Amino acid sequence: MEDYRLVAERRTSTGKRDTRKLRSAGRVPANLYGFHKDNVALSVSADDVEKVVARGSRVVDVEVDGSVDKAVIQELQWDTFSTHVRHVDMMRVDPDGTATVQVPLEFVGEPPALKTGGQLRYHQKHVTITCADYRVPRHIDVLLGSLEMGESVTVADLPIPEGMKAEDPADTVIVELYDTRHAE
Repeated sequence: MEDYRLVAERRTSTGKRDTRKLRSAGRVPANLYGFHKDNVALSVSADDVEKVVARGSRVVDVEVDGSVDKAVIQELQWDTFSTHVRHVDMMRVDPDGTATVQVPLEFVGEPPALKTGGQLRYHQKHVTITCADYRVPRHIDVLLGSLEMGESVTVADLPIPEGMKAEDPADTVIVELYDTRHAE
């Protein structure tokens, strides 16, 4: 997965007047911190920040003085009308760090069979995945709309994002649709 590269310049002065000059020149003040390195005051192109926000990306490669750090956007400060980014805080992350975590499942859609006596039985509300520690998803969608009576969704059916691995057995049932008219 390719992350957006933000080319940044160091800021030597951080006062209110200098910040206004930066913004009028099409740049956004930023801070880069964490992962056993010194904090750095930076400026980045406002256009580049807008592109990152438009893509919905939180992970970026920040290039400063020829070296690149992988970072996660921690906070964006917006103008009064929430149309332009005024400041960016980014935290460095370990590009090789991994985590094994439980990720909540979000059930999306409704099978038509629910109207004809079907009922959903939920077996799991989370799935355990291993991924880069800075790419832990907020949730994983479980699509229920096409589920037919007697069918189930297993871990193998989940849309696990690229670069991530489900740790639960592939045949583990997440949710099943059964007929209440023929249930014991």
